[in-house]
Amino acid sequence: MRFAITGASGLIGRALTLKLADQGHDVVAIYRSQVPPAFLHHTNIHCLQGDVMDKAFLIKAFQNTDGVFHLAAFAKPWSKDKLVYYRINEQGTENVANACLTAGVKRMVFTSSAGTHGPQVGTQRVDERTWPDTYHTDYEQSKFNALQKAFSFEEKGLEVNAVSPARVYGVGDVSESNVPVRMMQIYLRYKVGLVPASGVGIGSYVFMDDVVNGHLIAMNKTPSGEEFLLGGENLSYLEFFDRIAEVSGKKHPVLKIPYSLSLGIGKAQLFAAENFGISPTITAPWVRKYTKNWGVSSEKIETYGYTITPLAEGMEKVFEYLNRRKNLGVNP
Repeated sequence: MRFAITGASGLIGRALTLKLADQGHDVVAIYRSQVPPAFLHHTNIHCLQGDVMDKAFLIKAFQNTDGVFHLAAFAKPWSKDKLVYYRINEQGTENVANACLTAGVKRMVFTSSAGTHGPQVGTQRVDERTWPDTYHTDYEQSKFNALQKAFSFEEKGLEVNAVSPARVYGVGDVSESNVPVRMMQIYLRYKVGLVPASGVGIGSYVFMDDVVNGHLIAMNKTPSGEEFLLGGENLSYLEFFDRIAEVSGKKHPVLKIPYSLSLGIGKAQLFAAENFGISPTITAPWVRKYTKNWGVSSEKIETYGYTITPLAEGMEKVFEYLNRRKNLGVNP
């Protein structure tokens, strides 16, 4: 089969592209600025540089394609232009869906975010029926808008499914979208862990291989018109660092950053960004977000064969990869 992937150079897009290509499918890998070196010599990967705002380009890219995975998004923690989230995430999704219709694509799988479903209320894990009253960030709001936009194309004849990953980690670059791995790297390199507030806030840590599997299930094994949360092991920040210590055999202190201090840092970084153009690593809205519980239920997609890799098992693979590239400087 032939698939097209927008955002193919991103963390998830790269892994999905290589998985499909290795399975023997033809893959049109759409990237905006830099093509991953691993794509260049793979006979099943056809690289196209373009943008989801270019409608004519998308229609041409999707010709003779069986399915489209739409992963391209603007996910940075801050932008001086707030509307960029809505242009790329919302309008870009509409452009991709329209291009699918025009090119005769049967099904589109849209990659949303588990964050659109908000934090937990009490001990109940978030699922596909959970929705918050408001959003913490423009990113979450724009992804929610894009999700609704994507599903509106079901009425126009395009099959649409959505997958919403939780906190993704995996083998690959230590980047803004691979935050759990950056946390592992800091812990082992600098011999300290950092957690917000009391450190008991819950997150769902999902391994990249599981995220890729979830995308394939949504494309091939389910009816359309459905969203699927892709969660992992639900743990607190303190439990997350306990797993690192267990797997690596390195026990280091974990510092709890008071909420007021974290909020102050977030505000200071936002001030520096708005006045001096220094890109922040976190802002006040994201500080407020990560002091809440974000446990995720994956029961819906598990009925179609989705499985969760234990965090310790996923960490072992990540440590192996990073040590090969001397990114940690330790042997777990």
